[in-house]
Amino acid sequence: MAIFDASSVESKIGYVFKDKNLLRKCFVHASYGNERCEENNELLEFFGDSIIEFVVTEYLYANAKGDEGALTKKRADMVSKAPLLKSVLELGLDNYLLLGRGLVNDKTHDEKLYSSVYESLVAGIYLDGGIKPVKAFIKRTIIKDFENKQKLLSLQKINADSKSAFQEYVQKKHLGSISYETLCKTGPDHSPSFRVVALLNGKPIAEGKGKSKKLAEADAAKTALKRLQKKG
Repeated sequence: MAIFDASSVESKIGYVFKDKNLLRKCFVHASYGNERCEENNELLEFFGDSIIEFVVTEYLYANAKGDEGALTKKRADMVSKAPLLKSVLELGLDNYLLLGRGLVNDKTHDEKLYSSVYESLVAGIYLDGGIKPVKAFIKRTIIKDFENKQKLLSLQKINADSKSAFQEYVQKKHLGSISYETLCKTGPDHSPSFRVVALLNGKPIAEGKGKSKKLAEADAAKTALKRLQKKG
């Protein structure tokens, strides 16, 4: 039996298993199980898929807006292979998957090999500790990722709306052309801050700040529009 570092996995997922063998089973791919006559994670994967869908559905029902069709689409996106794979890779869980000899050195693994680990792990946590730790795990991973995407989309909409409103006003009043210029960038690379100036016919009219150039431009556009409207 291959060495499996259960404590390392537990530190990554934020849950300590009572049944360490169950945790290990979550990472046993069929290719590995077949070679060693060991149970694999396929049934756990099947069970976990339903648990994820239930938890995500409950979350969307309580927190998201939209009709049945819109929520169904959001749920499909949240439980698809991409966000599950993203969570597995970000947590580094792909390094613990037990693969058969034919797959160990294959660099062209189907991504489903790794996204399915998420599903089997969800089932394992549920069987070991019930629904509460499962919800906590899903909330920290794919639900958090979904919420971050919604915030980004909201910021992008604000950005587009502010700049569009500024552009429409300038065009309607025949005031000329708009451009933006980055004045400076401060802060570390992982959390930068930008200062941008909005120019009308090449002349500065307002400055803005933001965590990205686009957000700083939106802030500048919003201020510029207010100044123009105030002047009439």
